[in-house]
Amino acid sequence: MMSADTPKINLDDDSLVMLLNEVSAMAASGRPLIAGLADLDDASMGKIGWAARAVRSKIDRGQSASESIASLSRAYQAPLRVAMEVMARTGSTVPIDEAGRLIRQANESRRRIRFASINPVLNVIVSAAILFFVMPWILVSLSESQLIRPAFAPSVTEICQAFAQDFLLAAIATLVVVGLFSLVLYWGFSRSINGGSVYRDHATFCRWLAIQVSPPDRPDATNAGDLELGRLLQSSAEVVGPTFTASWAGVIENIRGGMTSESSLAIPPDTPDPVGRCVADLVSGNRPAESIALDLQRLSDLYTQQSHRNQVWWTEMLPRLVTWMLMIGMMVILVQAIVKPLLDVVGEVVQ
Repeated sequence: MMSADTPKINLDDDSLVMLLNEVSAMAASGRPLIAGLADLDDASMGKIGWAARAVRSKIDRGQSASESIASLSRAYQAPLRVAMEVMARTGSTVPIDEAGRLIRQANESRRRIRFASINPVLNVIVSAAILFFVMPWILVSLSESQLIRPAFAPSVTEICQAFAQDFLLAAIATLVVVGLFSLVLYWGFSRSINGGSVYRDHATFCRWLAIQVSPPDRPDATNAGDLELGRLLQSSAEVVGPTFTASWAGVIENIRGGMTSESSLAIPPDTPDPVGRCVADLVSGNRPAESIALDLQRLSDLYTQQSHRNQVWWTEMLPRLVTWMLMIGMMVILVQAIVKPLLDVVGEVVQ
């Protein structure tokens, strides 16, 4: 018998996706959720088994299935809750599958950024080590050999001697350079995420709205036309995030107030025109819901591709640019260290 004090489970993303796949399979086969979760409640299932037990415990205590599943993750509560609610209303497993795809996509994006940052960071560590540990010894040796004219040597030589004789100073300088570079790299990758967020957010919004507008799979399921459109828009916006939901709050209020024209809805200004027209057509009923759902799905695919291209540019081109700049900079420093003393000697001979 399950205890009422079942500990709260916070699943990692991979385990959460596996559990969603199991829930989708249960729904597709017509198996009751409680019975399916009971089969998963096994020690050999690890975290998934513990999560199934926690969900069953919460449902037995009167909590809804959507809230019970959503409580398994802090980051994806809204998508999980909406997915369970839409699946219960329409009988389709598409919302659950889409929630799993959303989680996998976010993980893949973070993984791509982590891998893209490895090579530039290693390059700057090597470059900083050469700059603060190797170059000072080279320049000090050249200075002691009197190849560099005294008029220009003291300041450079003193700096180099400080690094060459003080290991801690060189190590601190290396850490400072690597830290500053890491901040710049973090800023660049943040731009890659934020730069594509507009397309990514609208892609998610369109996809979830299309799922809810599409005709239900079961004959006894609730049709989108029988639901309040404000509720459909709100749940789709909640999947995207709180900021996106707040930007659409005015539109939802206008719909509930009886507004139907695109101008009276006060759609957020950053919304692409095709998305605004689809929402206006959905509210006014100018087109069939099936046609609007198809357009929304196509728009979602388009915005997903645009967001992916934006992120790929930053995760692939930024590391290459950094590597090229480091290589060019180190070559310039090395060439200057080798050639400048020779030019100074030639200059002394000419004089």
